[in-house]
Amino acid sequence: MVNPEKRHEMQHIGNTIMVVMMEVDPDNEEEFNKWYNEEHLVERLEIPGYISARRFKLDEGQGVLKYLCIWELENGSPLNSPEYHLQQQRPSELRDRAHSYITARARGLYHQIYPATGSYEDHSGFHPENK
Repeated sequence: MVNPEKRHEMQHIGNTIMVVMMEVDPDNEEEFNKWYNEEHLVERLEIPGYISARRFKLDEGQGVLKYLCIWELENGSPLNSPEYHLQQQRPSELRDRAHSYITARARGLYHQIYPATGSYEDHSGFHPENK
């Protein structure tokens, strides 16, 4: 029986994620984050097929970039949509400045392989003892 206090919020889950990592000029991080949070995220999530986005800043690690954004998508099609291409052509002085602050960038589109749909989560509370 599942403890009601351990229930987790359910959310729509796509089967594709896009991972974007960036390094940003430290002198311009504030303006870069303003663009990403207040313009970029909002615009992209207007495009059909984008489901959600989460941003992270590195606490510790080696060989990785400081900023990470995980975009959840229905599939890879939003990246080829007319809406996506129109947004890229829309003028934005803030975007143009923010792009100039990016010193390194990596992007990957990943398709879910397991489980076939949804997410694998252990909410049973059962964890075998280490022997």
